[in-house]
Amino acid sequence: MIQNKGQGTTEYLIILAIVIVIALVVVGVLGGFPSLGAGITQAQSKAYWSSTQPLAIIEWSIPSSGTGSLVFQNQTANVITLTDINWNGTSIGTFSTAIAAGGKATVSDTDMTCGVSGGQPFSRTVGYTYTTPNLPGLKFNGVQPVVGTCQ
Repeated sequence: MIQNKGQGTTEYLIILAIVIVIALVVVGVLGGFPSLGAGITQAQSKAYWSSTQPLAIIEWSIPSSGTGSLVFQNQTANVITLTDINWNGTSIGTFSTAIAAGGKATVSDTDMTCGVSGGQPFSRTVGYTYTTPNLPGLKFNGVQPVVGTCQ
């Protein structure tokens, strides 16, 4: 009778892998894993948006109703013209705001609201369309939302 020396080890590893997969499924079903990337803090949101290229959003003031504002800063050496903002999945209008290299511009609109009452936390997705001297109609969609406290 010939015995395979590695057979026991292989069977042990396969059984261990099956047990680990079952354990991960059970923990996931019972809610043991928080949803990844579901929530970020206001500090994390500001850090992300202040480093985005070509335009950073360095400040925001978002009310429950009225007019909200975003302060954009050009992070490039060229003039960039901001032509549209996508606020939480909705275009808030067509405009033309030229921002000089390294310059800042505040964009305000009545559609930029937080959707909750004052003092409550909010999270809104942001994207924008812009034009450079050589390329029109470029789009940027933020990976992280704008997060803050509703005013």
